[in-house]
Amino acid sequence: MPRLDAARVAAWRDLQSIVADVTRAVDDDLRLEWAVPLGWFDVLATLRHFDGWARPQDIAAVMRIPPSSLSRRLDRLEEEGWIARHRGVDPDDHRAVDIELTPRGRTLWREMSITYRRSVQARFASRFTDDQIAAIADLNRGLDPDPESER
Repeated sequence: MPRLDAARVAAWRDLQSIVADVTRAVDDDLRLEWAVPLGWFDVLATLRHFDGWARPQDIAAVMRIPPSSLSRRLDRLEEEGWIARHRGVDPDDHRAVDIELTPRGRTLWREMSITYRRSVQARFASRFTDDQIAAIADLNRGLDPDPESER
């Protein structure tokens, strides 16, 4: 294993900064056009990934965020009518909750997705060739602490 030298630390710090900058820019685009933060969009997109119905712990795992952060987002999305919480189907677990993407949330996700995709294209994807995107995907798999995870 290579030792952690100045070049590796610099590469890590640059990667952090670039990802943060692109993330902020995509968030700015969503806020400007929809007055919705990227974090909310990500919840809706993750629910779409699960066909509109999922347990909070599954959403948090895919998004790689703490459940407490997700809980606050779910509160706000529920207030807006974009998601609904339902008691779980397990009669032995009274704490279990399922999250459903409402028709209104589904429509909003579909419309916001255009802004999101346009922003990701302009700020990230258009800067790389197909081969470079494949290399980035390979690097991501190498960094993934849970290679079996679904995104």
